[in-house]
Amino acid sequence: MVVKMKLFKLIYTLLAFLMLFSNSVIASISYADFNNNFVINIKLISFTHEKLKGIKELLESDKTEEALKELHLIIEEAKNTNDTLLFIEGTKLLADIYRENGDYKKSTLHFNKIIPLLETNYETLQYVLFKKGGNFQLDGLVDSALVNYEKAVIIGEKVQNHENLKAKIHGNLSGIYYLKENYSKAIIHSKIAANYQNKLGNKEIEAGILNNLGGIYYMQGRYNEALQVFKKSILIVGFGQEDLQKQTRNSSYINMAYAYSALKNYKKAFEYQDKYFSLNDSLQQELKYKEIAEIESKYKVAAKEKETEIEKAKRLKAEYLLFGFGFAIFILLSGIFVLYKLYKLSKKNHALQISQDELVYQSTIEKIKSDSQSKILAATLDGRLEERKKIAEVLHDNVSALLSAANLHLFAGSKQIKGKFPVEIEKTQKIINEASEQIRDLSHKLISSVLLKFGLSVAIQDLCEKSSNSAINLTSVSKNIDRFNKNFELKIFNIITEMVNNMIKHSEAKNGTIKIEQLNGKLQLIIFDDGVGFDVLEISKKSGIGLNQVKARISVLNGIIDVKSSNSGTRIYMSIPIEY
Repeated sequence: MVVKMKLFKLIYTLLAFLMLFSNSVIASISYADFNNNFVINIKLISFTHEKLKGIKELLESDKTEEALKELHLIIEEAKNTNDTLLFIEGTKLLADIYRENGDYKKSTLHFNKIIPLLETNYETLQYVLFKKGGNFQLDGLVDSALVNYEKAVIIGEKVQNHENLKAKIHGNLSGIYYLKENYSKAIIHSKIAANYQNKLGNKEIEAGILNNLGGIYYMQGRYNEALQVFKKSILIVGFGQEDLQKQTRNSSYINMAYAYSALKNYKKAFEYQDKYFSLNDSLQQELKYKEIAEIESKYKVAAKEKETEIEKAKRLKAEYLLFGFGFAIFILLSGIFVLYKLYKLSKKNHALQISQDELVYQSTIEKIKSDSQSKILAATLDGRLEERKKIAEVLHDNVSALLSAANLHLFAGSKQIKGKFPVEIEKTQKIINEASEQIRDLSHKLISSVLLKFGLSVAIQDLCEKSSNSAINLTSVSKNIDRFNKNFELKIFNIITEMVNNMIKHSEAKNGTIKIEQLNGKLQLIIFDDGVGFDVLEISKKSGIGLNQVKARISVLNGIIDVKSSNSGTRIYMSIPIEY
């Protein structure tokens, strides 16, 4: 029995050692995760100055480059007009943008520009020093980060409230001191940070800080104190089922397993190690379910359409069977009636039978027409497009060439005329030149010459530039777009043109964007605007051109379309197999 117990302890000790070695000490992992929670998202920053609200809208639309250009102009204007508040807020925002994009040196440089202007503005000064410390920390300059965090703590004594920012500063200071192996100061700042989070009611963050604090005790060999802190962390998050609560509880379980192992209580160590593995497996499974759900949502539209087609086919089959059965009974009864009345009404019944046959035939034609509506509409549009293409080619290649030839003959003939040049020839040349220009313009309207020469990417950009005006601004984003089959490009361009026309006529939008990308043999199209939107179901019920026309064309191209619209804008997603 003693031998078994010794073997049991030896195995667990080896397992614990391997886990500690692979994780590079529990506390350091916890602090790394904790510090990442302090990155402030630009989209959540509030702006008090009216001129910066437009910059916020550009950032939220992922137009960072345009936002930077306008922001530099605003900052320059603030300098020239001595608008200190605008200069401070604009420069602070510029520093945050550089930070978000990983340029920590430029971010720090812009923060330094406004520090001399913040002598009595303690709240902003505390924020700037905190962000500077974060820049240095992310850049690996631990000592510089420590100096700025310490300054932020001192300034924070003059600031009322703002406990959330203060908690972050102390939490990061604890992490810095931990890295410098000054565990006593790391413990002090962890306790302060946990106390602030407790006052704010942020239980999950407080529990995470306590896990870090327990890790520091562990590194000092104070295993009992570490164990108590880990237990407190579990008590705070309880058995909540939110992701952060589960992750925090999971960290506490493995930390307690380490602590119990260090105290040579291997039974408890195994118990909490099992809890850790069980919960960790559950978290991994949930993550897998989420990934599956995301994949399912991507194909939800296609699956729904396929399901609708199957149901429609079943319903149509049932209608045909019912109609056939009813028709058979009707014919049988009509035949009996005809035989009974044959000697009196032979001619009349014959005419009636012909009328019935025509009615059945017409009814069958209507059914087929209803089923094939999308294909017919798409074929009609394709025919119209092909006709426009032929007309454009005839105008450009034949008529235009003939007019040019006629003009050349007139020019050559005029050179042979001696004496006064007839005014009728000059007028004829002007008329021919004007006709040539009108034919060339008409040819380009029928089929985009930019599309034929340069392809979809350039043609869409040209369409956006030509369609933009004082009421609406249209932009395009293209990625990995090559040249495709000419007819395929014409069809896609025609679809985009139709959507742009609808946007301009009906959306009342100020901004519209067309994104196009080649991905895995399919052309991905996303068209969105910030207009008033429309009722998708109501539009789908209406027949004719517009959205239904686009849906019919995409259906024939074996693609999918998903339309989402609300009073804040419309988003249309299309995925179409590419024809090379």
